[in-house]
Amino acid sequence: MLNFGQIITKFHYKTLSGVYGIIFKIIFAIPLYIASLFYFAAITLKNTLYKKSILKEKKVNAKVICIGNLTTGGVGKTPVTVEFCKHLSKKYKVSSLSRGYKGKLKGANIVRDYNKILIENPALTGDEVKLLTDNSSGYAVTVSADRIKGATLAIDTLQTDVIIMDDGFSNRKIAKDLTLLLFDVNKFIGNGKLLPFGPLREPVKEINRADGIILIDKENTPQTKFEKIAQTLIHQYSYKGEIFKSKFEPDYLYNIKTGEIIDPIKISTAHIFSGIGQPELFYNYVNQMLTMCLMPKKPDSFDDHYIYTKENLQKIIDKSPADYLITTEKDAVKIKNIINKETGDKYMGKTFLALKLKVNIDVEKILSTLNCKSKILKNIDLDSTL
Repeated sequence: MLNFGQIITKFHYKTLSGVYGIIFKIIFAIPLYIASLFYFAAITLKNTLYKKSILKEKKVNAKVICIGNLTTGGVGKTPVTVEFCKHLSKKYKVSSLSRGYKGKLKGANIVRDYNKILIENPALTGDEVKLLTDNSSGYAVTVSADRIKGATLAIDTLQTDVIIMDDGFSNRKIAKDLTLLLFDVNKFIGNGKLLPFGPLREPVKEINRADGIILIDKENTPQTKFEKIAQTLIHQYSYKGEIFKSKFEPDYLYNIKTGEIIDPIKISTAHIFSGIGQPELFYNYVNQMLTMCLMPKKPDSFDDHYIYTKENLQKIIDKSPADYLITTEKDAVKIKNIINKETGDKYMGKTFLALKLKVNIDVEKILSTLNCKSKILKNIDLDSTL
């Protein structure tokens, strides 16, 4: 059964049909539309105040690159942020900066310095920050709902040269030197409406605050689809910046407890579960990898950013006779502490696996193209020597 979050996501992206679709539209469509009008008024007022310099963005003593999106979750900001951090940390002192959504930390915090993890618990940091931390090598990870305070902490304490914001397009308080917007090429802007009636956080015209747009392909999308989206951005929405392409694809399955890579051929029975905003693509990835595997039960789908407990995992285990339980990398960081309390490579007799995604993105090309065109990062030499 779909939960409310999944139902509203399907409504936003025009994939809600059948009984759910009829009931939802009768009960919720009008209230959501009215709420979206108030949201539009608030967003428009905020952006107008910044445009007229009545409110002003604050510049910090480091270069700030924002990896953002115009729509609600599931686009791929965090994996792309990881790639930018890894690339730039070859030459500069880099810190990622996140707000720590669903985390319990207060104030500005350094979760990882350049050498070691300082805060391990994903319940404190939030799952996206934990994912950044576990994938960090050579760069720092900071978290703060107040981005100015978070950036200042990274600069003063870690002497950070470049701050990569994971999300933050709608945060106008901090000045950005470079802004990149991500769109899922297949979902794009959904029904084109503002929250909560649609998936848009801002009116589409605000895309021109972005220096570049990255179209994310997760489904082997034909080139013609990219060209159509690009033409829509340019002609219908008057976008004047650069447009790039990135591809996500499944890489490998690994044992969450041991890190061991598992050959899909060895998996005879499996059960899939996740707590992400748009789980269907993840399920498709796993099904593609496990063509000879038996899956006796339907996947378990929880709310986005779901916080797992020992009792949750026990229910999942009891529900399925499968030997392998497979989830996303974002979910894995939240259950690792629970399953690691039991010795061996299994938990309650089950092997928990996570799917690692491969992100194919040419960070150097993106930075070089934007830097050469407008010298946005002119005080930092982002050239092909990286």
